[in-house]
Amino acid sequence: MRFAHLSDSHLGYMQFGLLERETDFYDVFEKNIDKIIEQDVDFVIHSGDLFDNIRPSTEALLAFQNALIRLNEAKIPIYAIAGNHDSILRQGALPPQVLFRDLGLKLIRTANHAYTEGGVLICGTPYTPSSYSMALKHAYGQLSKLADKYLKSILVSHQGIDKWMFEGTHEIELDEMPKNFDYYAMGHMHNYIVEDFGKGKLVYPGSMEILRISESNDNFRENGKGFVIVDLSQDTPQVERIKIDLPREFYQEIIEYKNLNEGIATLKNRIQSIDNKPMVDLTVVGGDFNSGEVYDLIQKAIGKEVLNLRPTFKPDSVLEDSREIEKAKNLDPRTLLDKKVNEKYGPEKAKLSLNLLDKLSYGKLEDAKIISDIYFKQNYYNEEKNTEEDIMNEEEDNSDVSSLNEIGSFHEDSLDSESLNHEDSLDSESLNHDDSLDSESINDDELDEKNEKSKQMSFDDF
Repeated sequence: MRFAHLSDSHLGYMQFGLLERETDFYDVFEKNIDKIIEQDVDFVIHSGDLFDNIRPSTEALLAFQNALIRLNEAKIPIYAIAGNHDSILRQGALPPQVLFRDLGLKLIRTANHAYTEGGVLICGTPYTPSSYSMALKHAYGQLSKLADKYLKSILVSHQGIDKWMFEGTHEIELDEMPKNFDYYAMGHMHNYIVEDFGKGKLVYPGSMEILRISESNDNFRENGKGFVIVDLSQDTPQVERIKIDLPREFYQEIIEYKNLNEGIATLKNRIQSIDNKPMVDLTVVGGDFNSGEVYDLIQKAIGKEVLNLRPTFKPDSVLEDSREIEKAKNLDPRTLLDKKVNEKYGPEKAKLSLNLLDKLSYGKLEDAKIISDIYFKQNYYNEEKNTEEDIMNEEEDNSDVSSLNEIGSFHEDSLDSESLNHEDSLDSESLNHDDSLDSESINDDELDEKNEKSKQMSFDDF
């Protein structure tokens, strides 16, 4: 059995406010779908951030609808989860992917964690922030018990793992991941990563396009952008990288001021040899110069040849200041916040603080309010919780499922005509399954029993 794994397509992203860049993202997504259909795989997994935000534009929705129709025509089912960009932390909220379930999209969500495809278990959880890592670990544990009942299993997850994230920015540690899955279909990291883990492979296919100039790095130059083809027919999954050409070039150039004219001339020759206008990140370093004059020179030489020009100027005086700042690591606001809160209140509140900082930095005030409200409701609003021991005992009793449901529950049971109901919980030894029920969903009653049934959703709810 072979399947395609892709992630982080960020449909609708208008980089630097440029319509051309939004179109680039649609074009490269279409190229990925073309190649997947050409590969004649059995199914597709998309592990989060299909859309760049929770209210995608009409163009973004149409781009995915067209892709889904083409996959349906090729009889290739697709499974997906919501990432941090295309989900909202609100009770009863629905990700935009739910709009496409009538077109065959198999949505993995809190209320319905698992499917089977040709006898292979495909299960997972939507994105969960670091402040609810206990709930995430509990969900992983439940899915791990379910995986033991299948010959082949795939975990789909959109989370940052400590090994590949900056300190304090991850949601889960590598040694906290379950070890018994054959394949870990990860999303969130924009670089391509493949790692032997547990009894199988852990893979981040990376983003399909360059969202940040810094992504045009060594990893990109070696692995490109694209997706992976996974073959499950052998004991260990075989992973093949499929590269997709991007619509335009990204240049990161550093030119010394003393060689400015020569460096600009060389860059201009490279730019004129390509079809589409590139994105250019240009840094001029060293010497004593007037930044305004240098900017005018660069703009006159190549301004009309590029789609976007981002110049940075570092004369000797600025370089010296940069060295002093590099020595004073504690001036970094994120590091300082993590250190101070951790010292005074402990690691859990430090994680909460960083999570709030991330949301507020991107203007996600509603998400920040929900995170703080839930945290204080759980830890302070109950007068019976007089001691830390009381809180810990209650968390053990609830198994942290309620907190996961509060932040990621989509309550879509009333919408899901494909659900296969069963009486047993995930960790029941008597859980029955039938491999002949390919592509049928498996409802997780234990993880969903605390969710009250929601009303039928309409487009007004978005």
